Amino acid sequence: MPAPREGTSRPGGSKRKRKEFDQEPYVLRNAILDLKFRVHSVLEILNELPGIIKWSPFHIAAVNHLKAVEENRMAFMSFSSDDDKISYLENMIGVKIYEGL
Repeated sequence: MPAPREGTSRPGGSKRKRKEFDQEPYVLRNAILDLKFRVHSVLEILNELPGIIKWSPFHIAAVNHLKAVEENRMAFMSFSSDDDKISYLENMIGVKIYEGL
């Protein structure tokens, strides 16, 4: 068992500080991911996709799908290209982007 540090009565008194320090990157990462997957952040990306017409049947269905649960937003954001994001939404909501115009 290690000897107590100066100024402490417990051996290994810095363990708690180390644990708090080790968790800092994870807290920051979680805060960034929370912001990334918030509804308003995802809807901004949806509205910037090429060919999206606000309040079209496709747009309304996509908004409802993305607002439903965080997993839907995470899946949508996992696609790197705009075409993949649109294809994902078309398949998940069952409405084509130009259908009903």
